[in-house]
Amino acid sequence: MTPRCFLIRSARLVGAAAVVVGFLLSGPEAAQAQRVVATVDSTKSVIDYTGSAPLHDWTGTSRAVSGTLVLDPETPDSSRAVLRVPVASFDSGNNRRDRKMREVTEAERYPTVEFRATDFQSELWGRASEGHAGRWRVTGDLTFHGRTHPVEVTADVAINEDRVRIRAQFPISLTRFEVERPSILWASIGDKIRIDARIVARVQGPSSAAR
Repeated sequence: MTPRCFLIRSARLVGAAAVVVGFLLSGPEAAQAQRVVATVDSTKSVIDYTGSAPLHDWTGTSRAVSGTLVLDPETPDSSRAVLRVPVASFDSGNNRRDRKMREVTEAERYPTVEFRATDFQSELWGRASEGHAGRWRVTGDLTFHGRTHPVEVTADVAINEDRVRIRAQFPISLTRFEVERPSILWASIGDKIRIDARIVARVQGPSSAAR
C-alpha cells in the first residue's frame, strides 16, 4: 500500500469513528443530559387550599413547601418531580378552624401531603425570551390522609438557567381521601377543596437521570 493510499484509508477510518461517536453521543445519554435538577425554594413557594362553607369560603396557606424537580425542557415526558408540605403548616388566620382541620385530617398520624409526578405532557410549549415556557399536563400520585390517588393537573411552567416556576390549580375531594368533613357554624364544609400551588425552584445543574 502506498503512503498516499494509507493516509486516505486512515482519514476514512477516523471519519467513520467520528460518525459513530457522534451517533452515540446523540442517543439517550445526550437526551438525558438536557435534564435539569431544581430544588424547591421554600422562601418563595406557596401552596393554598380553599374550602367552602355555607356562609363563606376561606383559604389556608403554607410556606413550608419542599421537593425536587428533574425536568427536561426538550422532552418533557421524561421529567419527574416530588413536592411535599406538612399538613400542620397551613394557616387560615383562624386558630379554631385550623385546629379542626388538623383533627379531621389526622395531621399527627399523617403529617405530610405529597405529590409525586410521574407523567408530563406538553400542551403548549416552546422557547421563550429566557429558556422555555408554556403549559404541561401533569399526572401523578397525591398522598393525603394516608391515602394515595392519581391526580391530573394542568400547570403553567417556565424554565430558565437558574429558576423553575410552576403555577397550578386543581380540586380534590375530601370524601375520596376519607376525610370526615368538619362542621363550621353547625353546617358541614363542602367536599371540594381547591389547591393553588405557586412553586419556585432553584436550578442546581444538569442531571443524567431522574431521582
